[in-house]
Parts: sequence; C-alpha cells; structure tokens
Amino acid sequence: MFKRLLLISGVVSVGILGVLFYLWQQTTYVPSWYKMPTATETTPAASTAKTSQTREQIWRKVSNTLREQSAKGESRGTVKLSSDEVNELIFSELEVKGTTSNAQLEKILLGTNTQFRDGKMVVGAMINLPEIIKRKEASNDSRAGIAQALLNLPIVKDRPVYVEIEGTPTVQNRQIALESPLVKLANVSLTIDDLSKYVGVSPALLKERITKERRLVPMEVEDVKVESDRMIVTGSAKAR
Repeated sequence: MFKRLLLISGVVSVGILGVLFYLWQQTTYVPSWYKMPTATETTPAASTAKTSQTREQIWRKVSNTLREQSAKGESRGTVKLSSDEVNELIFSELEVKGTTSNAQLEKILLGTNTQFRDGKMVVGAMINLPEIIKRKEASNDSRAGIAQALLNLPIVKDRPVYVEIEGTPTVQNRQIALESPLVKLANVSLTIDDLSKYVGVSPALLKERITKERRLVPMEVEDVKVESDRMIVTGSAKAR
C-alpha cells in the first residue's frame, strides 16, 4: 500500500513538473529571429530584422513611385512595401514623433520584426519594460501605467518580454491601421479583452493604443492589403 502511494505520488509530481516546465517554456518564449546578447554585449544590436533602408529613403521611394504614376496620368497610385520596409516605418515612427530618441529606443526595443502571414500583419518586438517605465514616469506619460501593469503579470516578471500584435491592415482617416488585433505576450495569445482583465487597463485604451491609425507612407491611403510577402497600398497618386 505504501509503495503504491509512493508510485502515485511520484506520477503526480512528474505531471506537475511537466506542466510547470510547459508554462515556463511558454512564458520565457523568445522568437527565432531574436539573437540573445552574449555576456560581452549590452544590447543585441544584430537582433532586429531591419531593412538597410532608412525611413527617409523608403518615403523617397514611395514619393518617386507616386510621381511617376501621376506623370502617366494615373489618378491613383500604388506602392508595394516589403515586410522589412514596413518594420522600419512602424518602429522609426516612434523616434520621428520626437517622443523617444534613437538611442533611447535601442534600450527599449531590443529587437523588432514584422511579417505578413495569411493576409495579416504580424508585428513583434522584444521589449525592455522597466526601461519604458523609468522614462515614461519621468515625463508623467500615461503609457508608463500600461507598461507597469504588464510588468506585474507573472509571465513577464523583470526580464525582457516578447510582445506580438497580429491584425488585418485597414484604412482609417486615410491612414493605415489594424483591425481585429490579437496580442501575444511571450508565447501566450490574448484578446484585447483578456489582456484588459489581466493588467487592469480599460479595453478602450488598449485598443486605441494598438489599432490607432499611423501615417506610415506619404500619401492619402484609400486601400491596403497583404499579398504574399508584400503590403500593397493604394491611394492618391500625389505624394504628400
């Protein structure tokens, strides 16, 4: 009888350890594109899948394409952007707006990657949440509250965390936005409502931050869609 109890106890313990190991794997998930820093590196500079083009170069390419189409008498312009180009446009916007310098971004965004999958845009980043909190609290920015709430989640703790947003590109106010987004923290997928319950931030605020339209290209956007590995943007043939 005693041996049987020991056997049952052992099986239960192994089962619990298996569950804990699975949860640990989920919550410490790091995407394959992210290169972990070595002991001699302060930040994983090579971790970000970036295009060699800058935001200014991409905008110039878009403007030139639109001018060429307009010169041909086309009233609507169409540009195609790769995932690397979209990645650069999304994350460089933070520095362009003047809220965060490039040096500060490197301490906050340890790696970024944008992909197109099944007609959707998947934007991922390894984020240093404590760094966000430190900088935003100093400026009384409300976004520090969101970062602090995320930091309080058991799956996040005090280490860099992978955050991914997946949604369908759409048009709002002649700009590009995301529709019906799903959020992933580490390797745990959440709806905005789920995330709201866990972090204590209103769904409306989270949705506004995530789905807000962004001026990624210098044109009035009328249509946007993902085809294979490209984002196709259609709108005014005149560059703004």
